[in-house]
Amino acid sequence: MMNIHLLKKTFYKTLFPPKFGNEKIQNLYHFIAENDSNIEHWEVGGLLSKFIGAIKDFEESDIQYFFERISLWNSYYLVIISDKFLENHVRSVVKYDLGLIYAKIFLLYEDSDPYYLIDNLEIAITMYQSKIDKATLIDLMHKIELLYYKKLITKQQYDYNLAFINSLNP
Repeated sequence: MMNIHLLKKTFYKTLFPPKFGNEKIQNLYHFIAENDSNIEHWEVGGLLSKFIGAIKDFEESDIQYFFERISLWNSYYLVIISDKFLENHVRSVVKYDLGLIYAKIFLLYEDSDPYYLIDNLEIAITMYQSKIDKATLIDLMHKIELLYYKKLITKQQYDYNLAFINSLNP
């Protein structure tokens, strides 16, 4: 059965996109909204390069603002952003730890479809050689336990991801 509240929220955000008080975040939102239908075809020299241009100059304050307003984002757009973090060209140009940002998006991602991001959590953290702080590691463990408790991930995913997170302990 479809969640009516989620449907209404998505419909409202489509008709009345959020207004951000940060130009870089607003530009990223508009870029994703305009190009969300053909994400498989984002290529270097095209949309992937434009995505990189939209995020490469983010500063710590922009990233913090992004997370403060993450509830304004359509969850599908968060999946697109997280998916594009896994592109080698993005990794080679962007100089901050997108693995850590990926992990934090995973933590804040709505419960409606979180298993999508869990499959690439290890890839993102490994790819960026992320330095995950103890508090984030604990939050990741709790989120994985919650997903398993709600039967949104399998026992195999649960065991594998907990073992991976435990291997990251500093």
